[in-house]
Amino acid sequence: MASEDALLRIRLRRTGKKKQPYYRVVVADQRAPRDGDFIEVIGHYNPRTQPSTIDLKEERVKHWLSVGAQPSETVHRVLHKAGLTEVEPPKRDTKQSKAEREAEAAAAAAAEAEATAKAEAAAKAEADAAAAAEASTEESSDDGSDDDASDES
Repeated sequence: MASEDALLRIRLRRTGKKKQPYYRVVVADQRAPRDGDFIEVIGHYNPRTQPSTIDLKEERVKHWLSVGAQPSETVHRVLHKAGLTEVEPPKRDTKQSKAEREAEAAAAAAAEAEATAKAEAAAKAEADAAAAAEASTEESSDDGSDDDASDES
């Protein structure tokens, strides 16, 4: 029985008409097809209503979870929304929208422009410092050469 429990899954079984999904929350063997054999219906889920309708037999859900049945990702989200699980469902990795990609590209371009401006400012400051140092050394050498030139005349 322990090996059988490890293969149990709480998942959605699709019913309803074409383009009008309605789901039964069922306990089934994880190897069974989505709409195939199941052990028990423990609730209903209608995603088409606003807000989504969730009708669950709480005591049966708790029983099956305690026996070791694993909820699917979607059912885990539904159970969490209904307050039957404390563990938060995992976040899905989703593709960024076009607006998010454009905002990220604009932020990267702004950061690159800022870095370029800082590098140019640093290079200019370094060049100015080098020019000032060179000018001061030329003035020092010019002052000495002027003294020498006046001595010669």
